[in-house]
Amino acid sequence: MLRGAWIVMLGGLCALAIGCGKSSKTDSKSYQEQVAQAQEEGDPELRAKSLTKIGYKQGKALDVTGAEETLRLAWKDCQEIEDPSGKAGALALLAEAQAGLGNAPAAQRSIEAAIEAADEVKETESRAKSLARIAQAQGAAKDLEKARATLQSAEKLAAKVEDVQGRAIVLCSVAGVFHKLRQIDQRDRVFKELLDFANSVEDPKKRCTAIAEAAAKQADLKENDTAAKTFSLALETAAKIEDPFSSAYAMGEVAQRLSDAGLHAKAHQVLAEAERKAEKITQLDMQAQALQKIRSLMGKLPKADD
Repeated sequence: MLRGAWIVMLGGLCALAIGCGKSSKTDSKSYQEQVAQAQEEGDPELRAKSLTKIGYKQGKALDVTGAEETLRLAWKDCQEIEDPSGKAGALALLAEAQAGLGNAPAAQRSIEAAIEAADEVKETESRAKSLARIAQAQGAAKDLEKARATLQSAEKLAAKVEDVQGRAIVLCSVAGVFHKLRQIDQRDRVFKELLDFANSVEDPKKRCTAIAEAAAKQADLKENDTAAKTFSLALETAAKIEDPFSSAYAMGEVAQRLSDAGLHAKAHQVLAEAERKAEKITQLDMQAQALQKIRSLMGKLPKADD
Protein backbone atom coordinates (compact mmCIF):
# COMPACT_ATOMS: atom_id res chain seq x y z
CA MET A 1 0.00 0.00 0.00
CA LEU A 2 2.79 2.41 0.92
CA ARG A 3 4.66 1.57 -2.27
CA GLY A 4 1.60 2.41 -4.34
CA ALA A 5 1.18 5.71 -2.53
CA TRP A 6 4.69 6.79 -3.36
CA ILE A 7 4.44 5.69 -6.97
CA VAL A 8 1.67 8.27 -7.14
CA MET A 9 3.76 10.88 -5.32
CA LEU A 10 6.88 10.37 -7.36
CA GLY A 11 4.78 10.51 -10.49
CA GLY A 12 3.68 13.91 -9.20
CA LEU A 13 7.29 14.90 -8.63
CA CYS A 14 8.00 14.02 -12.24
CA ALA A 15 4.95 15.66 -13.74
CA LEU A 16 4.69 18.75 -11.56
CA ALA A 17 8.09 19.60 -10.14
CA ILE A 18 10.13 18.37 -13.06
CA GLY A 19 7.80 18.60 -16.01
CA CYS A 20 8.30 15.12 -17.45
CA GLY A 21 6.31 14.41 -20.56
CA LYS A 22 6.14 18.06 -21.60
CA SER A 23 8.15 19.45 -24.44
CA SER A 24 9.89 22.77 -23.90
CA LYS A 25 12.93 24.69 -25.02
CA THR A 26 14.70 23.52 -21.88
CA ASP A 27 13.91 19.86 -22.56
CA SER A 28 15.39 20.15 -26.07
CA LYS A 29 18.78 21.00 -24.58
CA SER A 30 21.27 18.40 -23.49
CA TYR A 31 21.54 17.71 -19.77
CA GLN A 32 24.94 19.38 -19.75
CA GLU A 33 23.43 22.51 -21.28
CA GLN A 34 20.56 22.46 -18.79
CA VAL A 35 22.98 22.15 -15.88
CA ALA A 36 25.12 24.98 -17.23
CA GLN A 37 22.04 27.18 -17.60
CA ALA A 38 20.84 26.34 -14.08
CA GLN A 39 24.23 27.26 -12.64
CA GLU A 40 23.88 30.76 -14.07
CA GLU A 41 21.06 31.41 -11.58
CA GLY A 42 22.27 33.75 -8.84
CA ASP A 43 19.87 32.58 -6.13
CA PRO A 44 21.25 29.37 -4.57
CA GLU A 45 17.76 28.16 -3.62
CA LEU A 46 16.46 28.43 -7.17
CA ARG A 47 19.71 26.99 -8.47
CA ALA A 48 19.52 23.99 -6.14
CA LYS A 49 15.91 23.26 -7.05
CA SER A 50 16.60 23.53 -10.77
CA LEU A 51 19.57 21.20 -10.50
CA THR A 52 17.51 18.74 -8.46
CA LYS A 53 14.87 18.59 -11.16
CA ILE A 54 17.47 18.12 -13.88
CA GLY A 55 19.25 15.42 -11.87
CA TYR A 56 16.00 13.55 -11.36
CA LYS A 57 15.33 13.60 -15.10
CA GLN A 58 18.84 12.32 -15.75
CA GLY A 59 18.35 9.48 -13.32
CA LYS A 60 15.06 8.47 -14.89
CA ALA A 61 16.79 8.53 -18.27
CA LEU A 62 19.36 6.07 -16.82
CA ASP A 63 22.16 8.63 -16.92
CA VAL A 64 23.26 7.47 -13.47
CA THR A 65 26.68 9.11 -13.38
CA GLY A 66 25.33 12.39 -14.70
CA ALA A 67 22.45 12.34 -12.21
CA GLU A 68 24.77 11.77 -9.29
CA GLU A 69 26.98 14.68 -10.33
CA THR A 70 24.03 17.03 -10.87
CA LEU A 71 22.47 16.13 -7.53
CA ARG A 72 25.85 16.60 -5.88
CA LEU A 73 25.88 20.14 -7.26
CA ALA A 74 22.35 20.63 -5.93
CA TRP A 75 23.45 19.47 -2.48
CA LYS A 76 26.35 21.92 -2.58
CA ASP A 77 24.05 24.79 -3.50
CA CYS A 78 21.65 23.84 -0.70
CA GLN A 79 24.45 24.53 1.77
CA GLU A 80 24.69 28.10 0.45
CA ILE A 81 21.02 28.95 1.13
CA GLU A 82 20.88 31.42 4.00
CA ASP A 83 17.14 31.36 4.67
CA PRO A 84 16.47 28.29 6.86
CA SER A 85 12.96 27.79 5.48
CA GLY A 86 14.16 27.94 1.89
CA LYS A 87 17.04 25.62 2.73
CA ALA A 88 14.71 23.08 4.34
CA GLY A 89 12.43 23.13 1.29
CA ALA A 90 15.27 22.71 -1.19
CA LEU A 91 16.75 19.84 0.80
CA ALA A 92 13.36 18.15 1.08
CA LEU A 93 12.94 18.33 -2.69
CA LEU A 94 16.44 16.92 -3.13
CA ALA A 95 15.67 14.09 -0.71
CA GLU A 96 12.49 13.25 -2.58
CA ALA A 97 14.37 13.10 -5.88
CA GLN A 98 17.12 10.94 -4.37
CA ALA A 99 14.54 8.58 -2.89
CA GLY A 100 12.79 8.37 -6.24
CA LEU A 101 16.06 7.32 -7.84
CA GLY A 102 16.66 4.64 -5.20
CA ASN A 103 19.52 6.38 -3.40
CA ALA A 104 18.30 5.86 0.17
CA PRO A 105 21.51 6.93 1.98
CA ALA A 106 21.68 10.23 0.10
CA ALA A 107 17.96 10.84 0.68
CA GLN A 108 18.40 10.24 4.40
CA ARG A 109 21.33 12.66 4.56
CA SER A 110 19.25 15.33 2.83
CA ILE A 111 16.29 14.73 5.15
CA GLU A 112 18.50 15.08 8.23
CA ALA A 113 19.96 18.31 6.87
CA ALA A 114 16.44 19.57 6.11
CA ILE A 115 15.37 18.88 9.69
CA GLU A 116 18.40 20.80 10.99
CA ALA A 117 17.46 23.73 8.77
CA ALA A 118 13.81 23.61 9.88
CA ASP A 119 14.95 23.73 13.52
CA GLU A 120 16.48 27.13 12.77
CA VAL A 121 13.27 28.61 11.38
CA LYS A 122 12.01 31.15 13.91
CA GLU A 123 8.62 32.01 12.46
CA THR A 124 6.03 29.43 13.55
CA GLU A 125 4.03 29.24 10.33
CA SER A 126 7.11 28.86 8.15
CA ARG A 127 8.57 26.21 10.43
CA ALA A 128 5.33 24.22 10.38
CA LYS A 129 5.18 24.34 6.59
CA SER A 130 8.82 23.25 6.42
CA LEU A 131 8.05 20.24 8.62
CA ALA A 132 5.11 19.25 6.43
CA ARG A 133 7.37 19.39 3.39
CA ILE A 134 9.99 17.27 5.16
CA ALA A 135 7.32 14.72 6.06
CA GLN A 136 6.54 14.39 2.38
CA ALA A 137 10.20 13.61 1.69
CA GLN A 138 10.24 11.08 4.53
CA GLY A 139 7.27 9.37 2.94
CA ALA A 140 9.07 9.25 -0.38
CA ALA A 141 11.95 7.59 1.46
CA LYS A 142 9.44 5.01 2.75
CA ASP A 143 9.86 6.05 6.37
CA LEU A 144 6.17 6.24 7.20
CA GLU A 145 6.63 6.28 10.97
CA LYS A 146 8.91 9.33 10.90
CA ALA A 147 6.67 11.04 8.36
CA ARG A 148 3.71 10.69 10.71
CA ALA A 149 5.72 12.00 13.64
CA THR A 150 6.89 15.01 11.63
CA LEU A 151 3.32 15.74 10.56
CA GLN A 152 2.21 15.61 14.17
CA SER A 153 4.87 18.20 15.02
CA ALA A 154 3.69 20.41 12.15
CA GLU A 155 0.09 20.10 13.32
CA LYS A 156 1.02 21.08 16.88
CA LEU A 157 2.83 24.15 15.57
CA ALA A 158 -0.21 25.05 13.47
CA ALA A 159 -2.21 25.48 16.68
CA LYS A 160 0.23 28.24 17.67
CA VAL A 161 -0.13 30.21 14.43
CA GLU A 162 -2.10 33.35 15.27
CA ASP A 163 -2.91 34.40 11.71
CA VAL A 164 -6.14 32.68 10.67
CA GLN A 165 -5.23 32.20 7.03
CA GLY A 166 -1.70 31.14 7.95
CA ARG A 167 -3.01 28.46 10.28
CA ALA A 168 -5.41 27.28 7.59
CA ILE A 169 -2.59 27.03 5.05
CA VAL A 170 -0.44 24.96 7.41
CA LEU A 171 -3.28 22.55 8.18
CA CYS A 172 -3.98 22.23 4.46
CA SER A 173 -0.33 21.31 3.93
CA VAL A 174 -0.52 18.68 6.67
CA ALA A 175 -3.74 17.24 5.23
CA GLY A 176 -2.17 17.16 1.78
CA VAL A 177 0.79 15.08 2.95
CA PHE A 178 -1.49 12.69 4.84
CA HIS A 179 -3.34 12.29 1.54
CA LYS A 180 -0.11 11.39 -0.24
CA LEU A 181 0.65 8.93 2.53
CA ARG A 182 -2.79 7.45 1.87
CA GLN A 183 -3.67 8.12 5.47
CA ILE A 184 -7.19 9.15 4.49
CA ASP A 185 -8.64 9.06 8.00
CA GLN A 186 -5.88 11.39 9.20
CA ARG A 187 -6.37 13.67 6.20
CA ASP A 188 -10.08 13.97 6.91
CA ARG A 189 -9.42 14.50 10.61
CA VAL A 190 -7.14 17.45 9.85
CA PHE A 191 -9.67 18.98 7.46
CA LYS A 192 -12.32 18.65 10.18
CA GLU A 193 -9.94 20.31 12.62
CA LEU A 194 -9.47 23.15 10.15
CA LEU A 195 -13.19 23.64 9.59
CA ASP A 196 -13.92 23.48 13.32
CA PHE A 197 -11.26 26.13 13.84
CA ALA A 198 -12.71 28.27 11.03
CA ASN A 199 -16.18 28.10 12.56
CA SER A 200 -14.75 29.36 15.85
CA VAL A 201 -13.30 32.49 14.23
CA GLU A 202 -15.36 35.56 15.11
CA ASP A 203 -14.37 37.67 12.10
CA PRO A 204 -16.64 36.39 9.28
CA LYS A 205 -14.26 37.47 6.52
CA LYS A 206 -11.35 35.59 8.10
CA ARG A 207 -13.68 32.64 8.72
CA CYS A 208 -14.64 32.62 5.04
CA THR A 209 -10.99 32.75 3.96
CA ALA A 210 -10.06 29.77 6.14
CA ILE A 211 -12.95 27.71 4.79
CA ALA A 212 -12.03 28.66 1.22
CA GLU A 213 -8.44 27.51 1.82
CA ALA A 214 -9.77 24.11 2.89
CA ALA A 215 -12.01 23.90 -0.16
CA ALA A 216 -9.18 24.81 -2.51
CA LYS A 217 -6.92 22.13 -1.02
CA GLN A 218 -9.65 19.51 -1.23
CA ALA A 219 -10.10 20.39 -4.88
CA ASP A 220 -6.34 20.15 -5.41
CA LEU A 221 -6.48 16.63 -3.95
CA LYS A 222 -9.28 15.76 -6.42
CA GLU A 223 -11.79 15.34 -3.61
CA ASN A 224 -14.30 17.12 -5.80
CA ASP A 225 -17.55 16.32 -4.00
CA THR A 226 -16.12 17.30 -0.64
CA ALA A 227 -14.56 20.43 -2.12
CA ALA A 228 -17.90 21.47 -3.65
CA LYS A 229 -19.57 21.26 -0.24
CA THR A 230 -16.79 23.23 1.42
CA PHE A 231 -16.88 25.88 -1.29
CA SER A 232 -20.63 26.18 -0.72
CA LEU A 233 -19.98 26.70 2.99
CA ALA A 234 -17.43 29.41 2.19
CA LEU A 235 -19.92 31.18 -0.08
CA GLU A 236 -22.66 30.96 2.53
CA THR A 237 -20.28 32.52 5.03
CA ALA A 238 -19.35 35.31 2.62
CA ALA A 239 -22.98 36.03 1.79
CA LYS A 240 -23.87 36.40 5.48
CA ILE A 241 -21.32 39.16 6.06
CA GLU A 242 -23.43 42.23 6.78
CA ASP A 243 -20.97 44.79 5.47
CA PRO A 244 -21.37 44.71 1.65
CA PHE A 245 -17.78 45.82 1.09
CA SER A 246 -16.35 42.96 3.16
CA SER A 247 -18.88 40.53 1.71
CA ALA A 248 -18.00 41.44 -1.88
CA TYR A 249 -14.29 41.11 -1.17
CA ALA A 250 -14.79 37.74 0.53
CA MET A 251 -16.80 36.48 -2.42
CA GLY A 252 -14.02 37.64 -4.73
CA GLU A 253 -11.47 35.60 -2.76
CA VAL A 254 -13.68 32.51 -2.95
CA ALA A 255 -14.10 33.07 -6.69
CA GLN A 256 -10.31 33.20 -7.09
CA ARG A 257 -9.97 29.82 -5.39
CA LEU A 258 -12.85 28.37 -7.40
CA SER A 259 -11.05 29.41 -10.57
CA ASP A 260 -7.77 27.94 -9.32
CA ALA A 261 -9.68 24.68 -8.82
CA GLY A 262 -10.83 24.76 -12.44
CA LEU A 263 -14.41 25.73 -11.57
CA HIS A 264 -14.39 28.73 -13.90
CA ALA A 265 -18.13 28.99 -14.58
CA LYS A 266 -18.93 28.90 -10.88
CA ALA A 267 -16.20 31.47 -10.20
CA HIS A 268 -17.76 33.94 -12.64
CA GLN A 269 -21.20 33.25 -11.25
CA VAL A 270 -19.88 34.22 -7.82
CA LEU A 271 -18.18 37.32 -9.24
CA ALA A 272 -21.44 38.45 -10.83
CA GLU A 273 -23.13 38.16 -7.46
CA ALA A 274 -20.24 39.98 -5.79
CA GLU A 275 -20.56 42.78 -8.33
CA ARG A 276 -24.23 43.22 -7.52
CA LYS A 277 -23.38 43.34 -3.83
CA ALA A 278 -20.60 45.87 -4.42
CA GLU A 279 -23.01 48.13 -6.26
CA LYS A 280 -25.01 48.43 -3.04
CA ILE A 281 -22.12 49.99 -1.14
CA THR A 282 -23.20 53.49 -0.20
CA GLN A 283 -19.73 55.00 0.24
CA LEU A 284 -18.74 55.82 -3.33
CA ASP A 285 -15.00 55.49 -2.80
CA MET A 286 -15.37 52.06 -1.21
CA GLN A 287 -17.86 51.06 -3.89
CA ALA A 288 -15.36 52.00 -6.59
CA GLN A 289 -12.61 50.05 -4.82
CA ALA A 290 -14.73 46.90 -4.51
CA LEU A 291 -15.98 47.10 -8.08
CA GLN A 292 -12.44 47.56 -9.37
CA LYS A 293 -11.37 44.42 -7.49
CA ILE A 294 -14.31 42.33 -8.70
CA ARG A 295 -14.18 43.51 -12.31
CA SER A 296 -10.43 42.98 -12.41
CA LEU A 297 -11.02 39.35 -11.45
CA MET A 298 -13.76 39.08 -14.07
CA GLY A 299 -11.29 40.11 -16.73
CA LYS A 300 -8.40 38.04 -15.41
CA LEU A 301 -9.94 34.70 -14.46
CA PRO A 302 -10.49 32.18 -17.28
CA LYS A 303 -13.99 31.78 -18.68
CA ALA A 304 -15.70 28.39 -18.77
CA ASP A 305 -15.14 28.05 -22.55
CA ASP A 306 -11.42 28.92 -22.45
